[in-house]
Amino acid sequence: MHPTLARLVRILPRTQVDPALRPLPAPVRSDLPSLSLIEVLQKRREEAGADYPANIRIESLEAKTALRGLPRDARKKLAHMLREH
Repeated sequence: MHPTLARLVRILPRTQVDPALRPLPAPVRSDLPSLSLIEVLQKRREEAGADYPANIRIESLEAKTALRGLPRDARKKLAHMLREH
C-alpha cells in the first residue's frame, strides 16, 4: 500500500503547538492611513511605467458612483456603453 496524503498529514490543535512557533500577526494601527487596493495598484502602475501590463485596467470608484442617482434601466445601458470591448 502506498501512503496517502491523508495518512501523512496530522492536524494539531492550537493548544498543542508551542506559542513561540506561532507567528503573531502585525498589529493594526488606526492612526496611520492605509492605502486602498486601487491606490496601491495605481502606485505600482506609475512605478512600472511602460513595463506595466496593458491588459490590467484600473477603474476608479468615481465612475461607478456617478451612475448611482440614475434610474436602473439607464444605469445598465450606460454601464454597458462605458465598458471597454
